[in-house]
Amino acid sequence: MPETPESEEQRETMTIPKLAERVGRSRTLLHRLATTPAEGWPAPVFREGSSRPEYDVEWFDAYWAERQAGIRQGKRTDLDK
Repeated sequence: MPETPESEEQRETMTIPKLAERVGRSRTLLHRLATTPAEGWPAPVFREGSSRPEYDVEWFDAYWAERQAGIRQGKRTDLDK
């Protein structure tokens, strides 16, 4: 998994619906990934006056590329031993 951003500098952030639009997937899929501890998502940040969680775009792009590279479409993996 990509490193979680720890610096205090301002980074571009987006909400889950915007990230979903960015990669062409559903917001429910990304919400499920974000709330599954095994996926390793960083804690969200919140803009002042907002209750909507936002995630670092640079981190998300690296995470998504790594996740997509690991998907083997159409090949059974349950028989690998």
